[in-house]
This record gives sequence, structure tokens and C-alpha cells, in this order.
Amino acid sequence: MTLYLRFRLGILSWTMALLVACGFYSCSESNDSNATAASAAFRYGVVDCETTRNQLLLTGEGLTFAATVTEGAEWLSFEQDSRVTEREGDVVPVVFVYLQRNTTSEDRTALVSVRFSNGEIFEVALTQRKYTPSAGYDKAWAEQPVFRSEADWTYKTYYTTLANGDYVRNYSICYDRSKRVAHWVAYPLHTVYTTPSVGRTNAWSYDPNVQPPAIPESAQQYVEQGYGTGLARGHQCPSADRYSTVPTNEQTFYATNMMPQNGDFNSGIWGTLESKVRENMVRDTLYVVTGTFFGDGRTTTDRRGNRIGLPSNCWKVLLRTRRGNTGKPVAECSADELIGIGFWFANDRSNPSSLRQCARSIAQIEELTGFTFFRNLAPEAAEAVKAQNDPADWKIN
Repeated sequence: MTLYLRFRLGILSWTMALLVACGFYSCSESNDSNATAASAAFRYGVVDCETTRNQLLLTGEGLTFAATVTEGAEWLSFEQDSRVTEREGDVVPVVFVYLQRNTTSEDRTALVSVRFSNGEIFEVALTQRKYTPSAGYDKAWAEQPVFRSEADWTYKTYYTTLANGDYVRNYSICYDRSKRVAHWVAYPLHTVYTTPSVGRTNAWSYDPNVQPPAIPESAQQYVEQGYGTGLARGHQCPSADRYSTVPTNEQTFYATNMMPQNGDFNSGIWGTLESKVRENMVRDTLYVVTGTFFGDGRTTTDRRGNRIGLPSNCWKVLLRTRRGNTGKPVAECSADELIGIGFWFANDRSNPSSLRQCARSIAQIEELTGFTFFRNLAPEAAEAVKAQNDPADWKIN
């Protein structure tokens, strides 16, 4: 399985599938068998509610065309920020169309009629899905949990440029502004994130909000100093998992990635697990979700007196291929090609000394936390993979 770090919405297989599904038909008013062949189709026949631009693809060398929006003119146009419903001229490969975001509770479909100078006419359909809160969230990323809508939660992904020049996601968070702690942090782990080793920056800071959405500083912990109560500033995405560049590592020291952890637990079995996780990324990308559980309502304060949710438990769930690179995305892997496991800990000194004793199945962590992990697993594979709990698969004795 290759490293899926770039956005995949534009990959060829997806594009071709949508072109097949976009549902256009044509009729001809010409009996000239020598007429130049023409075609018209939307690049994406179905788009989400947040999409504001698409492409009308035309072929027909030497022809002219005239396109008219016959249905959906109130939200589809040939000009951005204006209601232009007609476009004509020489045939070009791409004609841009512009959409308004769909804020309604219903899918909607627009029709565009395209008439070519050889007499051929195509009626092309474009469907925009109804509004959903998760439209901007849903990705093909293997580590991504299922979206849950809560009033105080913010979903955010931090992006970074690695030493190899790739612009990629660093990690994603489900952040609780009322607790000032993330419920989970999800991230891919691969050697491109850890090499070359720039080391630990200790760049403790608020999220500066140079990337959207903004999380107000007032809703973040003050992490430039420790808690002062025997608690450690615990990373959810570990610093040592992000040594590729200085900015990449600095993002792991944002307040939004921190959780208050018992100091002995943080430096003990939790640190042991973090090291063991890195040992398991050598042959392929490893997908990780780390998180918190608030089972007893406890809180602590930072050095500026802000009330911080104190997790009663901390956990991790892991997913990777069993034998290395399959050349396929996780969504296309069968259950026997994947391995998964989870770990559950008390946020105190009471944990067993053995990771094996803390191992759980992913399904058990889902039941304990209420989250559904690895949303892009094929349904026929998910149940079997999430039921696994074999520490030996992960070289844990």
C-alpha cells in the first residue's frame, strides 16, 4: 500500500468513474456522416455541497458550440459571482462553471444544453449533494474517524511541507473547545515524516491559526509552562513522529495537540507504546488515532488559571497492512491484508507494566469511546479487522 498523503479527489480512476456516471445523452440533427464528432460532459457529475467550481469538458475539433443552463440557473453559472447562463464560441477542452454552495436539505440537479455547429446536441446533468456538516471533513484518508457533530467541537487538519518537498497533512484533530483538549488526533506515520531527524523543537505555543478553521486562543490551553500539579504536557501526535522539518515538528507542540497526563504514565508505559508504534512503520504507512476519554469529570488548570479537562483514560488505535506495500489504498484492502489493534490506559500510575495487558481490539475502543475509527475501510473488511487483538502482530511480547 503506497503512502496516500496527497488529496485523491482528482485521481484518474475517480474522475473516469464520475464521467461514466454523469449521465449525458445526445441527439443529432445532421445526417452528414463526415461531420466532426463532438461530446460534452461534466468532469464531475456529482459534487458535494461545498463545491463551487467544476469543468464542462468539450470535444469537437473545428466546431463551435453554444451552451445554455436550462435548469438550475439560480445556482449554476458560467461566470463567478454572476448569473451568466449562456456561453458560446469555438470548442475548447474546458469551460469552467461556477456553483453556489448548497445550504439546503435536498440534493439538486442542473441541466446544461450544449449545441454544436455540426448539429449534435448534448444535455448534461450536474448533481450537487445536500448540505451536511461533514462535507468539508470527509476525505479518503485511512486514519480518519467518522464525523460526529457537537456544538463545542472543531475539526481541523494541519498541513506541512516535508523535507522531500511534499505538501501533506501533518495531523487532524477533533478538538473540544469547552475542555481545551482534543478528543482525538489522527495521523499517518511513515519514514518520510521522521527523516531526516531535525530533533525536538520544544516550540510550545498556541495554535497560531495560520491555517483554517480558527480555534480562539481563549479556547486553548496555555502550554508554554507545565501544569505544575505533577501532570505532563502529553502529545497526542508525538514529537518524535514528526522530525522531517522544524515547522513540521513545531506543530506537534501546539496547545491543540496537548493533553494533561500523569507524569509517571507519560514517561512510562505511554512512552513505551509510542516507541513501539514507530517500530511498526518500517514497511508501510501506519495509520494512528490517539485520544482521550473523560469518564469522571475531573479537571485541572493551566498556569493562567484556565480550566482544562483531565482525561480519565488515554488510548490509541493502529492500522496497517500485514505484509507491507500492497499498492492499494486501505479502502481496497481485504481483511486478510490488514492488521489492527487498540490500547487502553488509565491516566494514572495504576497501569500494568506490560503493553500486552493493555491491548484491546479496535471494536472495544469504539465501544468505550463512542467513536467509529477508520471510516474508509471496506465494510466487508472492517468488522474482521476491528475484532483483531494480537499483540504478536505488532512485535509486542
